[in-house]
Amino acid sequence: MRVLRLLAVAFIAGILVAGVASADRKPTAKEQAQIASVVRLPAVCAKVRVSTETKKPKWGKVSWRRGGSQCDPLASNGVTIVKKSSGRWRFITAGSSFTCGELYAKVPKAIARDLGIKCT
Repeated sequence: MRVLRLLAVAFIAGILVAGVASADRKPTAKEQAQIASVVRLPAVCAKVRVSTETKKPKWGKVSWRRGGSQCDPLASNGVTIVKKSSGRWRFITAGSSFTCGELYAKVPKAIARDLGIKCT
């Protein structure tokens, strides 16, 4: 009986922890291409994630991805945050490190957390 209770508690704890974890998603092919174009990268050179925190507006992040001779000349170490408004993905902010004040002035805290963007 004790073992069953322990397993039940562990199961519930696992569900709660999973609910807190980041839930961003892989972009559709169309989103990949559109978001990559915001930072003028070929889609193959863009590492893109889309937040699942809100349906509208949509938020995403894009960074450089290794892709051989086509992508290496475009290398960078930062991340760009984009938002879809009026049917288009638009630049919001970019950087390789953010202070929380500057980040949260442009990006809601829940969105930044969902996309895994950290600040100091």
